[in-house]
Amino acid sequence: MPLTEDTLSRLGTEVPLPKIDRALQELWAGDEAKTRASLINFAIYSEDPGAVASNHDHLEKITAHHSCRALLITCLPEAPQQRARAWINALCRPYQGKQVVCSEQISFLLEGGGGAQVQNVVFGHLDSDLPLFIWWQASLRHLEERLYSRLHTLIVDTCAWADPRTELDHLLAAREAAGFDVRDLSWTRSHFLRTALASAFQDAKAREHLPSIEQIEITHAPGQRCSALLLGGRICQRLGAELSPSIPGLVFQKPDGSPLRILLQEAPGACALSRLQLKAPCLDLAVIRDGTSAYVHTTASCEGHSHEEMLPADVVTDAELISSQLSRAGGNTHFRAALPLLGRMLQRDSQPQ
Repeated sequence: MPLTEDTLSRLGTEVPLPKIDRALQELWAGDEAKTRASLINFAIYSEDPGAVASNHDHLEKITAHHSCRALLITCLPEAPQQRARAWINALCRPYQGKQVVCSEQISFLLEGGGGAQVQNVVFGHLDSDLPLFIWWQASLRHLEERLYSRLHTLIVDTCAWADPRTELDHLLAAREAAGFDVRDLSWTRSHFLRTALASAFQDAKAREHLPSIEQIEITHAPGQRCSALLLGGRICQRLGAELSPSIPGLVFQKPDGSPLRILLQEAPGACALSRLQLKAPCLDLAVIRDGTSAYVHTTASCEGHSHEEMLPADVVTDAELISSQLSRAGGNTHFRAALPLLGRMLQRDSQPQ
């Protein structure tokens, strides 16, 4: 989709790069009703010109809950001529009915530039010493060391990767070198299923049969296979199972030596993951979400005893997922444990990404 001036006009007031700081000062001068607030630096990096409008919308929704210096960076490295443009804007929301609290947004369009230009733009426009969070929407091959060494948190979406195995190698190498925190929207999409599953095993009878689970079935929407792989792999880890060294496919070996198989099924759906089912000789447990329903339905059948429960479902939009991540203090230890396993599962997974 071509990038038009009409789309760019939504980003605010265009200013020359050298005058960004002065233009921001003028934006707040004399307006006592508005208060500038910033707790973090939050950047979105994309190389898709068609994503400018949607990313601007994401920032409006995210800053409604999280005050920040917002950087929207659209880089077009293949453009024939090198050019850089910038826009400033105030993203405001009411606060206690009297004041208006605003986040600053600085948007950049970088044409024909490389990694050095991106780094200079980011480092030159951060808000003091506040931590830097970046939602990286492009290939991680373009995320260079000088930039990721300054990161506090990198947000990715493994389901959006064209080549998940290669991108994961880049991610793990960068994280090993710099030690930044990693958040994955694909992992966050499974939160409501993981929460419902834990609730189902509050039943003592169901817990008794946990070690005997033989099969995990997950239904996912097109393009959401990594979300399903992460969910299935983490459940196997929690059961103490390891990826089988001798059996091909997504087969794990439990501590007693018996196999535990993961079956993935793709089906059209409004949410990334619509069904999770665990099967054992005397247990059948399912967590189901229909469409965009605000609830998940959990059913468990065990030794003639059945139990059903309705639980609230999580958010589904990318902006809501990002806000959810920003609300959580500290890193995600469960995801860190599942991430290296994802690479090994991708090698075993027979379905092309």
